[in-house]
Amino acid sequence: MAVTHAHLISYDPERDILPLVLANCQYTFEMGKGTKIEYDFLGLERQLMDRFLFSKSRIDVGNVLEVCVMYNL
Repeated sequence: MAVTHAHLISYDPERDILPLVLANCQYTFEMGKGTKIEYDFLGLERQLMDRFLFSKSRIDVGNVLEVCVMYNL
């Protein structure tokens, strides 16, 4: 009942997530083989947690959890 907007995680995939993904990948190009993309999943996970989770309070939802996803179409 005491949960406010400050407790929720809101993000825009193109503005918030895509730059983090691009910052944590390495592109290499080899003649005859094409482009190879390697992702640093541990670095990406650390940045996502720092940006979206560590700044939020922990909410105890007990046995009931309802997730509301809203899209602006």
